Amino acid sequence: MNKTKIKRGFACLMVIAFFMLLSTQIVWSGPIEEAVQLAQDYVKAFHEGNAEALSATFAKDGAYIPWSGPFPIVGRDAIRAAMAGWFKANPIRFLMLRDESRKVYGDTVIYYCNWTCIYGDGKNPIKTVYGRTSSANAVVEGKRLILIQATSLLPITVP
Repeated sequence: MNKTKIKRGFACLMVIAFFMLLSTQIVWSGPIEEAVQLAQDYVKAFHEGNAEALSATFAKDGAYIPWSGPFPIVGRDAIRAAMAGWFKANPIRFLMLRDESRKVYGDTVIYYCNWTCIYGDGKNPIKTVYGRTSSANAVVEGKRLILIQATSLLPITVP
């Protein structure tokens, strides 16, 4: 073989390897990666105050059990309305997730995390609450969505 054929073969191999590298996220993504993206979409919508985008992370008949009340909010439309009201009342908001863990059972992902939420209306002092979330998500309606999400506040101890 001459050097030109070797160089062309190597260049062709590099192009193929480059395209394979670009496609690995799609090829290798599974329930965990999809669940990570779902959490990122949720937090982004929360920070933007986008009730439409946040409710779109839930299944059409999904349920949200808020830390502020004992009754679940059921259905994407109800979640959208509840979050739109909360965002309007609290234009200052920040959500930080910590201690995240995900367990996969077939196509279902069980998600746990602790979080800190800082929020306020811009007139009164800023409030900070600490809580935890448990949720289940699965592929429904052709994409990964939250089926149920329960949140609760963590007890705060004063030294």
